[in-house]
Amino acid sequence: MYKKLIPLLSCLLLAFLTAGYSLSGEDKEKKPFRDLIVTTSETHLILFGVVNSTFTDEMISAAKSGLPIRFNFQVELYLDQVDEPVVLLDFAHTLTYDTLKESYEILLEEANAKTQQARTLDEAKMVMNEINGLKLLQLEKLVPGSRYRLRIRGHLFEKTLPMGIHKVLPFISPWDNETDWQVLEFNY
Repeated sequence: MYKKLIPLLSCLLLAFLTAGYSLSGEDKEKKPFRDLIVTTSETHLILFGVVNSTFTDEMISAAKSGLPIRFNFQVELYLDQVDEPVVLLDFAHTLTYDTLKESYEILLEEANAKTQQARTLDEAKMVMNEINGLKLLQLEKLVPGSRYRLRIRGHLFEKTLPMGIHKVLPFISPWDNETDWQVLEFNY
């Protein structure tokens, strides 16, 4: 019975610790991510969060014309006072618009290349911006009573053009907006 309570207690402890990580209104606007939460499932340490301010009018226009929009993410997890990361993850969200069906398709690499459909642009933006239950590490690999540091950043607004199209249309350049690293520290 106690074995079933351990993941629940771990989850509550991590939620309590991350809830204390609050920012003033001004600092929230400067941070590239909001609602960053590290918690546990029965088997894994998992991450939730939302990217701030990602879509521009130019991006929306390009997406509606059929160009894929790609957001790349990097996540690193460190055991406190150790320079080598315990976890290094790279994944992407790719948005494409089907002009015939008038719907959006979002490929989520972190979810085993799961594709999610969206009928509206607002729904597509929400899916593109969310990191929803990213498995970071198996719980058995964590050191109880230790402090961890999670770092995350995004390379956003990346326009992915077909091979060679830059030679034909040299005036189109990829968007380049890499966020700063955002750090979240927690105890396990």
